[in-house]
Amino acid sequence: MKEFTCPVCGASVGNALLQCKDMSVSNEIFDICLCNSCLFAFTFPQPKPENIGKYYNTEDYISHTDTRKGIVNKLYHIVRKRNIENKLHIVNSLNTGSKNLADIGCGTGYFLDKCLKNAWNVEGAEPDGNARKIAETRINKAVFSSIDGLEKSGKKFDVITLWHVFEHLHDINASLQQLKQLIEPTGRLVLALPNHTSFDAEHYRAYWAGYDVPRHLSHFSPKSIQLLAEKHQLKLEKIIPMKYDAYYISMLSEGLKGAGKIKSLYSGLKYGLMSNCKARKSGNYSSLIYVLKN
Repeated sequence: MKEFTCPVCGASVGNALLQCKDMSVSNEIFDICLCNSCLFAFTFPQPKPENIGKYYNTEDYISHTDTRKGIVNKLYHIVRKRNIENKLHIVNSLNTGSKNLADIGCGTGYFLDKCLKNAWNVEGAEPDGNARKIAETRINKAVFSSIDGLEKSGKKFDVITLWHVFEHLHDINASLQQLKQLIEPTGRLVLALPNHTSFDAEHYRAYWAGYDVPRHLSHFSPKSIQLLAEKHQLKLEKIIPMKYDAYYISMLSEGLKGAGKIKSLYSGLKYGLMSNCKARKSGNYSSLIYVLKN
């Protein structure tokens, strides 16, 4: 594999940490390449923007389809209501003044709908056409197909959220700079991301569902987000754990290993709990929410 320059810290990256298989769509093998300096990792090779859409063409991609097929997806729907309440609590706690919010990668619009019903002025962006149509029906307004469309609208926002979306973007530096320009001077960027340095990631390794190759192009650690924020003159204001994610990701990872439904549920709960317990002191949870400000 050729040598790359880390997009976060500029160090040279030349070795693959792991090889992961896309078990959802293509059965192709991808490398996970790690920067030892900042613990940022990336998927290689990366599908080009014009080709990436085919890798989302599966009913298993729940944020695009709303599927309830399978026990894990049914549990996801049960937990999602609680997660959306938690997300609303987070954005309400930011005290940004006005209540103008944009959700990037809004999927089928559940979070936007919740915010809309709680006095937020909302806009959404979602590249997947099917998910976008569902979201538009849910919130009864048009949803942009890209961040570019949102930018062309000329609007500024008090809060911009990306719930497990930033890892899907092809150019993290250009995207972060673009998002920075869309927030008000007192606004916040809220990024929810899998943490590839968590216990469950280290336990499942190539089977860790948080890698989700090749849909997840970038793989972040707290250190890499801190450095990326500083690079773009943003301050990392706070880090918030997403404790439910450890269970969900562990159950999905058990399925990738070939475990049956009952074993996936039991072992997923077991290792999700272990991951959360080990993270109590370190803060190194399976998924983390990063709140950034100017």
